Amino acid sequence: MGYQTPKLEKLFDKWAEKHAKKLSTGEPYGVTHEPPYGKFVRDGIVNPDKWNIQEPKICFLMPEAGGYANVEKNPDGVDLAEMWNKRGAFTKLMFKFAIWVQAVYDAMFDPVPYVKKPIFDQRNDLIRAIAIVNVKKSDGQLVPDYNMLKNFAHEDATELRKEIELINPDIILCCNTFYCVVGKRPEDEEGKVRRKRDFVFYKDELTTGAKDAYRWGDKMILDFFHPAQFKYPLMKNTVQYYLVREFCRAGIATLGPFSWAEL
Repeated sequence: MGYQTPKLEKLFDKWAEKHAKKLSTGEPYGVTHEPPYGKFVRDGIVNPDKWNIQEPKICFLMPEAGGYANVEKNPDGVDLAEMWNKRGAFTKLMFKFAIWVQAVYDAMFDPVPYVKKPIFDQRNDLIRAIAIVNVKKSDGQLVPDYNMLKNFAHEDATELRKEIELINPDIILCCNTFYCVVGKRPEDEEGKVRRKRDFVFYKDELTTGAKDAYRWGDKMILDFFHPAQFKYPLMKNTVQYYLVREFCRAGIATLGPFSWAEL
């Protein structure tokens, strides 16, 4: 299932087995909650061909797959990356993703006014040039349970980090997920375990730049909202475009230089 790189497919296969085992045994995932598991949701690079030629490479770190991965609609699970590749920007929300992608691209150059039509015309290609990673890869809800999300983030921290390393993006846009994937290491400086929790990223390996912008090696991590949260009149597409673009520009200016960006 899927068309990711062999290493990503191998990771997903083992990850799916982990979820299936816990689903079949009814073992709780982290802190007990119901239901603990569902069908495994694959994600990753939406279109490898477009991804390979795109710079900078953008990865959206999302809470979960939403209604697209509902077990009643998709009893055999779903490959979200494959779905997005086939359907492109197929909803108003997906068009918001396309706007955000273009805003990040435009952050690499001198500022220009927002114009809807060029983005609308290229919306499908913009979606196909990104990667998506869901923290919770078990079923999907339209409104995430953020306590449950933290449990999945801690339990699957090793796999999530490995997935991001294999995808190897330049920019990681955390869409209301930063709080559950970044934290202190389980051990203190003397090697004593403070708590049995793993994180995808550890605070001591991140450099802080502009507010909510961080550097991880040659990558930039941005702590931002989820596109679905922009529902109010003041958060129209035009405003979203400028917010994302300038947020990205501020991050690059305070954290650079990066090999993939020069301002």
